[in-house]
Parts: sequence; C-alpha cells; structure tokens
Amino acid sequence: MRKITLLMLIVFTITSQGQTKLLSSINQYYNGSSWENSRGYNYEYDGNNNLITETNLAWENGVWKIRDKTTYTYNANNKVTQEVGQEWNTTTNALENSYRDTYTYTSGNLTGQIAEIWENSNWVNEWRNDITFINNLPQSALFYNWVGSQWVLDSRETLTYNGNNKITSSVTEDWVGSQWVNSGKSLLAYNASNQILNIRYAEWDDFNLNWKEYYRTDYVLDATGNRISEVNTDITANTKYKQEGNYDTSSLMSNFAHPFKDKSGVDYLFEDFPFVNKILSTNQYWFDTATNTYNAISSRNTYNYNSAITLSVEQPEIVNTTISVFPNPTTSVLNLNFSEAVTIDKIVVVDITGKTVLQQGANTTQVNVEKLTAGLYIIEAYSGKDKFTSKFVKK
Repeated sequence: MRKITLLMLIVFTITSQGQTKLLSSINQYYNGSSWENSRGYNYEYDGNNNLITETNLAWENGVWKIRDKTTYTYNANNKVTQEVGQEWNTTTNALENSYRDTYTYTSGNLTGQIAEIWENSNWVNEWRNDITFINNLPQSALFYNWVGSQWVLDSRETLTYNGNNKITSSVTEDWVGSQWVNSGKSLLAYNASNQILNIRYAEWDDFNLNWKEYYRTDYVLDATGNRISEVNTDITANTKYKQEGNYDTSSLMSNFAHPFKDKSGVDYLFEDFPFVNKILSTNQYWFDTATNTYNAISSRNTYNYNSAITLSVEQPEIVNTTISVFPNPTTSVLNLNFSEAVTIDKIVVVDITGKTVLQQGANTTQVNVEKLTAGLYIIEAYSGKDKFTSKFVKK
C-alpha cells in the first residue's frame, strides 16, 4: 500500500533545450576503480516551466532503458491536479499504468488527495487524505484507506506552528477501535533566519509510554540558503550518510525550468527549498562507524542543462515537445503553432482527468473547442513518434 503522510508529501521540451532547462540527471556509483552509471532521469516541461514528465531510466548492458515514467497535469494556477505513474513492462515492451494521484484545491490550498492503483484495466481506490487549513496554513489531515467499497478512517496528522508560522512538530495518530493512539512524531528546529536546521523523528513506545527517537536529518546551508550538506542518521540501525551539493553561484535556480519546483503548495512544508543557486551535482558519502569518519564518495548525481539522456534504439519513447496555442483562454477556435515543420497525424484534447474529450484528423492548424465545457485542457498533436503538447483554458 502506498500510504503517505503530509511529511512524505514534502518527500521539456527537448527541442528547446538551450541552457534554460534542467533536462536530465544521472546517478553513478563508484565500484572501487571507476564510476558506473546506475539511474537516470529525463525531465520535460510545459510553457510555464511546470514539470510534465519525469522518465526514470536504468543503465542496463551499456544502454539506457526506461524503468518508469511519471506524468503531471496542472490547473490554471500551475498547481498539480493529477500525477500518473507508469512502469515499463518488459513482456509487452510498453509503459503500463501503475498509480494515479488526484489533487483538489480550495481557495488555492491543497485540501485533498486521492490515490488509486491500476488493477485489471481499471483505476481502483487505495487511500485518500483530507487536509484542513486555517489562515492559509495546513493544520491537520485525515487519512482513509479504501476497504471493500468504502473509505475507512486510518490515521490523522496534526501540525503545530511557532510565532513565525513555521512548523515545530507533527504528530501522527492511528485510529484503533474507537480512539486515537499515538504513532509517530516529528520535531523541527530552525536557525535565526527561520531556516530548518534539523528534523527529528520518533515513534511511540507502547511499553514505556514515551516517544523514542529513531531517525534525524541535519542540514547545513551556505549564506545564500543553498543546501550544502544533508546528513541522515538512522539511530536504530546506527548508520548515517551525507549528501553534499555543488553549485554555480553565479546563476539562480529560479532562472531555469527544473523538477524541484513546488507543485502543490505544500511540497516544502517540512524542508526548505534546497537549491537557491544552480545545482550542478550532489555527492553521497556513507559514514564508517569503525573509523568515525565518512568514506570516499560512494555515489553522485550530475545535473545536465543542455542535453537529455538518449534511450536505447530498442526501446523507443514518444518525445514530448511543445506547441503554442492562441487565443488562450478561448471560447471557440484554438489556433495551433508548431515549433518546427511537421506533418500532424492526429489532434487529441484531454481533460484534467486524462479523459479524451475531442479528437481531430491530420494536418490542421485549428481546433474548434466551442462545445467543450469551461475548464483546463491539454491538447496533444501527434507526428510519427513525436507528441506536441500544450495547455489551454476553455471559457
């Protein structure tokens, strides 16, 4: 079950690459003598620099192959409304649905999320949460599991703030029988600039009737606010590892389209945005308890702003590129303008749930959307293996 808490919630256009988009990242590990590829990610964005697809790649037999893919849909306020995960099926040699999360907002605040899984060619409810806001700050969340044919209360999370509207604690309780029972707790500490220094995690000890710390995360920031060090300590297992960031301090991350953008408005409730300046790479180190020092770099992530990862020719992937549409919003006719000379095979319009609401034949530069109800839509234009996408609002 993909159960999630509020804390865990915090947990491109290829043809227009240039130096304004973070297009890919590669994770490598050190085998003792050289660096070897392990995982990779390709990132694609819409015209508002929202991340629309994140493709997870695995290095196999000297080539990159798709492992899974996540697709995001946004509303007119650039808040994510749906997240769809797909996994690569090596038998059918295609991506297949895995999970779908749908987000709802009230007055711009995320107030609900429903998670579904793909079973027997249908979307099936898995869990949901309802978030309560007071003065535009999330105060609590109720979590439900789908059991049989109904939602069953599972747990709740309650947040506490200091005078600067910063979260100081998060307490999770399970609904057992007919009462709330302590389950987990997180404590957050800040510096004088209201930046998070550390988060401590504890679980409830039923025998001793007290909180027992089992994990903590400590941050070190530079003067600009970049996260230059993150240390994660598993107290129970007596292990820890460190991640250090390397930056181009002459460039701001906000000048680039990147996959770390806050999608829901609460992505950075429990941590500060880590990259004020342009992130170049991160290095990971494991702590050696015998020598009481960190070992040499064990793995690293490198971020690429000028190229996407090339897939194996044996595993083609539809390439997403952008299309400009006008007028936007529109009441009737939508004009299409492509970034290159292409032959269009078909035009598809889908709503925010992913349902196809309109389809049109080949070679057209206009689509009549007059009969669509008011709302946000995605238009997809197919040309061979290429797919051009854009968003528009029907008034």
